[in-house]
Amino acid sequence: MVDSGFRYLDHVTDLVIEATGSTIENAFENSARGLVHAMFDIHRFSPALKLLIEATGHDMENLLYNWLEKVLLLVLVEKIVVSNFKVKIIENQGIYSIKGEAMGEKIDLDKHSYKIEIKGVTYHEMEINRHSGGVTVKFMLDL
Repeated sequence: MVDSGFRYLDHVTDLVIEATGSTIENAFENSARGLVHAMFDIHRFSPALKLLIEATGHDMENLLYNWLEKVLLLVLVEKIVVSNFKVKIIENQGIYSIKGEAMGEKIDLDKHSYKIEIKGVTYHEMEINRHSGGVTVKFMLDL
């Protein structure tokens, strides 16, 4: 499946998402959209809650992992389907931090079309590539 800013790649047992963006921030936003859309149809919700999401990492891959884990926890623990992400990434003395905003609403299984269960984000096959067209990130989700 291809959506604006992300696509799902074929894998035998898990789900691999490739997200793109003109900037690293945009690629991280699209990676979170891809993660949530794998579980719920993000086009079928009416965002009413503004949420702040923050994460840190010792490198960009660790930051991506921690960012996606925070987004996943909002869905699994707080029971909120989120989208419309806006992030800012800051590097300070070798530590990377992300300050993100998302819009969401409480999960309604009749409305949001639950698709699959995601157990967690993995480092396996994780890549962040900068190129002339922007940034592409790839990561695997454990189903």
